[in-house]
Amino acid sequence: MNKKDWKGLKDTFQVMLYFLGLTNRVSKIYIPTLLFSSLFKSAAPFINIILPKFIIDELMGQQRTEVFVQLIALIILGNFIFNIINKWFEMRVQVVNEELIYGLDLVISEKIADMDFQNIEDPEILNLRERALFAIYNEGAIWRLVENLAVMVSSTISIIGLTALILTLNGILIFVVLAIVALNSKIFMKVQKLRYEAGQKNIPGNRAFGYFGTLTSDFSLGKDIRLYNIAPVITSKVQNFTSQVVRVNTQHFRTEGKLNGLSAINLQFQLIIVYGYLTYRVFKGTMEIGSFTMYASATNSFCTSISTFVNTFIEVNQLCRYLELFMQFEQIENKSKAGTRAIELSERYVIEFKGVSFKYPRKEEYALKDVSIVINQGEKLSVVGLNGAGKTTFIKLLTRLYEPTEGEILINGININEYKYDEYMKILSVVFQDYKLLAFTIKENIALENADAVSDDEILKILKEAGLEKDLAKLERGIHTPIYKQFDKTGIEFSGGQSQKLAIGRALFKNSPIVVLDEPTAALDPIAEFEIYNKFNDLVGNKTAIYISHRLSSCRFCDKIAVFEKGRIIQYGNHSELMKFPHLTYAQMYNTQSQYYI
Repeated sequence: MNKKDWKGLKDTFQVMLYFLGLTNRVSKIYIPTLLFSSLFKSAAPFINIILPKFIIDELMGQQRTEVFVQLIALIILGNFIFNIINKWFEMRVQVVNEELIYGLDLVISEKIADMDFQNIEDPEILNLRERALFAIYNEGAIWRLVENLAVMVSSTISIIGLTALILTLNGILIFVVLAIVALNSKIFMKVQKLRYEAGQKNIPGNRAFGYFGTLTSDFSLGKDIRLYNIAPVITSKVQNFTSQVVRVNTQHFRTEGKLNGLSAINLQFQLIIVYGYLTYRVFKGTMEIGSFTMYASATNSFCTSISTFVNTFIEVNQLCRYLELFMQFEQIENKSKAGTRAIELSERYVIEFKGVSFKYPRKEEYALKDVSIVINQGEKLSVVGLNGAGKTTFIKLLTRLYEPTEGEILINGININEYKYDEYMKILSVVFQDYKLLAFTIKENIALENADAVSDDEILKILKEAGLEKDLAKLERGIHTPIYKQFDKTGIEFSGGQSQKLAIGRALFKNSPIVVLDEPTAALDPIAEFEIYNKFNDLVGNKTAIYISHRLSSCRFCDKIAVFEKGRIIQYGNHSELMKFPHLTYAQMYNTQSQYYI
């Protein structure tokens, strides 16, 4: 075995240990259940291998009725007991399999939710994620790995027992079986390689089916599909991908069928050799009929066990190649949560961007360039600029969704990345333009994990402040009304304006000292946006507030205004100061939009 093969075995062993540990972490009883199940499965066949010999010997010899009855009863009782035990273990294995699958779903979900935001938008990470999850969900790689390891244990026990039995006859039979198994294992390795290659070729098609499946189950697309007759386009694309998958699978199964046929021919040669030798011994008078039956059954079982062991090992090795991708994905480091410093509870939080520049992953151009600004406690800052000016990137850096490429961001003079992530998040309430409501109740959407601990009156007070009091009064179940209809047909579909008020209510409930509105009202007309910003500004009180917009509805009541253009702050000051320069960006934008605010 060369160095490459040893390295492959070492890598396989490391992957096996990693996923055995992961499996045990998810379900403490999964591995013990499979091991005990394997032990009983491997022991059961010996009853039907050994005892028939004694029955046949008794029939061909003394023919004692009481001995014959005892042997038959022993076989029936033994098979009955082992069948009961094995059926019970089959049921338990199904149960723990479900537990493992759901547990792994939770592990994967937690990993994705915990992953640095910049990785979620990185194409290479997304590709790795897709390939890793394909192995888990489409190939069932983890539970198949553990299950196959249990099969290997069972096969090993059977091999040891059967080897000892066959050696009492002739050890050459073992080498004959091993030679045929080695030949068929080469064929099986080829089949596994073909399956892996076919699976990789079909990943784009499977992703497409997943996407189109999502389209057809997304009720929000129902109107567009009907009005624009999109169904034929979807059907055509599905047929194209189906043709690609069928073409790959046809070629694969044709080749696999030939290889499996060759393997079956090899097994027939093995049977000829084994049965020929055993028949020769019977005719020669050196073996009784009962022994013939026992050794024939033992040799066949040995062949099956050794083939199962080798083929399972090959499959485990192949599964480990799949699972290496998941290991890479699962072990991606979370840099944004590396802070260890406790954030001091204070009534004063001063934010400072100090020479901050930023490029998105795998991008050459800067999204922000040399941004320096100080936001004092209680200050209201309006960040304005055209789309693509860098406004949202500015907030993504403040909220630690990304780290600056150059420069640093400070809170009270300390780099924000030094603070414990969870503690840092507590001082920020942010409503992004693409905010999301969940298919929970209204109360749960506001209070989230604190929903059970918070009184209804407190939630009602927040929603009244957000301007939803009249809308709630029309709902029979009030704040306990589900949003959307995924889980409850009585769920409600809020309008855009109502949804935005709910998102703002969630930010108010969090009661953080720093509040950010990143264009959550962009879908509203300028007058409605102006009214919401005015109301929200009253609710914020003396908290630090940052308003992001390409419209200027928040500028009149803000202490400072930062005008962004191409990732830089090109103007900074209050409304009066910036209006003194009518030829510059801010005054031109304001005069263009002034009909909505005057």
